[in-house]
Amino acid sequence: MRSIVSLSVMAVAISVSVFAGPSFAQDKPVKLGVMLPLSGPAALAGTSILEGIRFAAEENNAKGGVLGQPVELVIEDDEGNATKGVTAVRKLIEQEGVAAISGTYVSGVALAATKVAREFKVPMISAGSTSSDVTDFNEAGDPWFFRAFPGSREQARQSAVDMVGKLDATKVAVLHENSVYGKSLSDSLAANLADVGGEIILTETYNPDERDFFSVLTKVRAAQPDAIYIAGLMDAGAQIIKQSAELGVDTQIMGSGSMMSDKLIELSGPASEGFAVSSMFEPSTPNEYGAAFTERFRAKFNKEPDVYSALGYDSMNVLIEAVRRAGAADGAAIQAELNKMDDVPLVQGPQGTVAAFDEQGSVPFKIGLAIVRDGKREWLPFD
Repeated sequence: MRSIVSLSVMAVAISVSVFAGPSFAQDKPVKLGVMLPLSGPAALAGTSILEGIRFAAEENNAKGGVLGQPVELVIEDDEGNATKGVTAVRKLIEQEGVAAISGTYVSGVALAATKVAREFKVPMISAGSTSSDVTDFNEAGDPWFFRAFPGSREQARQSAVDMVGKLDATKVAVLHENSVYGKSLSDSLAANLADVGGEIILTETYNPDERDFFSVLTKVRAAQPDAIYIAGLMDAGAQIIKQSAELGVDTQIMGSGSMMSDKLIELSGPASEGFAVSSMFEPSTPNEYGAAFTERFRAKFNKEPDVYSALGYDSMNVLIEAVRRAGAADGAAIQAELNKMDDVPLVQGPQGTVAAFDEQGSVPFKIGLAIVRDGKREWLPFD
C-alpha cells in the first residue's frame, strides 16, 4: 500500500491514494474529490462517512482501480459551513482537477457547493445530504447533484406513516434545527402527518450549535404530545433525548435519519431506550449486498458499520462505477452515466435496492424503522 497524504483536518486538502494488490500500468491516478464536515457540529457523521468512502476506494483499487489506474481521494473539510464549502469545491475543481465529487453531508453546504460544481460541469454525489431542496435545485432530467438514497420528503413521509401506524402517536411536537435540512423535514412531516391522521401541536426551532434545551422541553411537557420528532443533527438530538429524561418528559421520541447511529446511543445513554428512527441501513439488513458489506467492514475495522459508513461506501462505489462506464475521468461523461444508471447495487435499503436515479437525481427506496431496545437499535421488518 502506498499513501499520499497532505493532512490538515482544518480545511487543508487531504490527498489519499490507496494501492493494494495489483500493480498499475501507469502511476497516474484518477482523482476524485471528497467534501465532508470533518470538524464542527457535524464532524461525528463526517468522519464515519469518510471511513466508508475510503473503504470503497480501497476495495476498488484492490481489484485494479478504474480505467487501469488507481483511485486517489482528494479530501476537503468544509466544517459544515456553506462559505467554506464553496471554497472547498472551488479548490477541488480548479486546483486539484477532480473529475467528480463525493459530498457533502450538511444540506446547506451541499446547496451552495452544487451551484459551483454545476457551473464547472463536475457532478456531485451526496454522502448524506437529505434535504429535497438540494435535488430540487437540479433541472429535471439533467441533475448534477445526486443522492443514492431518498430525500427529506420521502423520509418525512415514511416517518409520518410509522409515527401513526407503528408508534400510535397522532399529536406530535416537532423540534427542528434552523437549517435547510431541519426546516425541510419539519415542513414535510407536517404535511404528511395530516394525510395519515396526525397533527403537529407544537413546533420549536433551535440553532445547530445549541445544547441547552430545558426551556423548550418545558413547553413540550406542557403541551403533552404523544411523541416528539427531532429534525436535526445527532449532537443536538442526543442532548434533547437526555434532557427530556431529566425533565421527566415521558413520551415517545423519534428522530430524523441523521440519528441512526450507535454514537447517538452512546451520547444519550439510558435515555435513548425506546428512541425510534427512520433507518436506511442497519448491520442486520436483509439486503444481501448490504449484509456482505457488513461482514467485510467488520473484518477490516473490527466494529459494526453504521448508516454513515454505508452512505459513504455507496456514494463512492457508485461514483467509481460511473467513471468506469464513462471510460474517462470527465465530468460530463460521468454525469451522463449517473443519469442512466439503474443497476448498481446499494448496501442501503431492502433486498434488491439499486442506484436508479430519478429525474431530480435521487434514489427512492423503502425506508425502515429502528427502535432502541436494551441499548441496541432493532430494525423492524419492512412492511
